[in-house]
Amino acid sequence: MALSSLAVAYWAFGISGSDDDISLSGRIVSIRETRTGGHLIITLDTTPLQIFIPARVAGKVRGGLSPGDRVQVRGRVSEYMGRSEIEVGRPSDITRL
Repeated sequence: MALSSLAVAYWAFGISGSDDDISLSGRIVSIRETRTGGHLIITLDTTPLQIFIPARVAGKVRGGLSPGDRVQVRGRVSEYMGRSEIEVGRPSDITRL
């Protein structure tokens, strides 16, 4: 099921990249902090996949991103609680456009 969701995302939303590493762009719809750990979750208007920013990266980008910003994101496709998501590895993987 995760593979079919990812295949739809590649086709419908223009996501590009290698097998597990993808790059996409879109407008930030929402940014929220996780209940624990200081991680961030970003939702873009161009993909059903959520963007997971681990605390080690979130601390460096927090405050520099806002809903409505257009961004390019690069990350690895991972699965959390049965749902595919894009996990950002470095602050430089998030670029405001």
